[in-house]
Amino acid sequence: QIACTIGGNVAENSGGVHSLKYGLTTNNVLGVEVVLMTGEVLRLGGKHLDSGGYDLLGVITGSEGLLGVITEVTVRILQKPETARAFLIGFPSNESAGDCVAAIIAAGIIPAGVEMMDKPAIHAVEDFVHAGYPRDVEALLIVELDGPEAEVADLIARVQAIAEETGAVSVRISQTEDERLVFWAGRKAAFPAVGRIS
Repeated sequence: QIACTIGGNVAENSGGVHSLKYGLTTNNVLGVEVVLMTGEVLRLGGKHLDSGGYDLLGVITGSEGLLGVITEVTVRILQKPETARAFLIGFPSNESAGDCVAAIIAAGIIPAGVEMMDKPAIHAVEDFVHAGYPRDVEALLIVELDGPEAEVADLIARVQAIAEETGAVSVRISQTEDERLVFWAGRKAAFPAVGRIS
């Protein structure tokens, strides 16, 4: 990401836009080497998920460096999905956007990522990044679907129907990888965009 390190992610047990489907840092760290305050070097975890015994790896992940200094991290690497497409879905209210998220999950669809922005955030980000967000909506959802191409095509149709049922006033689906990245670029720049206003 724009400002992100593996060490920082482990220290904070960070998440992000893809946490819903792929989990937090703790779900993707297999092992660490950590130096304790006494100078003792420990190896926790290994090369597979859920080592036997107490979950000391889980204690270290998110401990913000208070229990020791992490000097090495073994992470789980996932294969890049065959297809990834993102929606920009505009709503007349924050409530209707929230209803859409609830309906998507209730339908058994687990998006690769879901983020919501209210009108002030939409305008701040659009002024900063020019991602093509609609300015005439009260709330905006970014919904990403990934997986095999046939599955994503089916999920796109299902999510579009759910969006319309929950009151969406605009729906735009990324047509290229560059467009998908632009959709996310705005959301990922929300913090500096708001800082710029301040």
